Amino acid sequence: MRILSARVLRARHLKDLGRVEAMVMLLVKPEGLAQPYEARILTSAPARAPGAAPLRDRLLASAKLLHAIHAQDLPRSRHAA
Repeated sequence: MRILSARVLRARHLKDLGRVEAMVMLLVKPEGLAQPYEARILTSAPARAPGAAPLRDRLLASAKLLHAIHAQDLPRSRHAA
């Protein structure tokens, strides 16, 4: 699986939790000849993380990781379709 593109579609600050929640769109290319598909992942990250990567990068990384974990559970037909 390869991520061709990733972008934050919308985000909101959850002040009471100190986090930012975001809907991230990934364009994913499965292994082999399968066509790329779009995956939308809802994720969150701490609003402030001193010394860490920028917020946008943390949100995208979180979405990529969540999708990779989820993709392992998908039936093989989804990857080959």
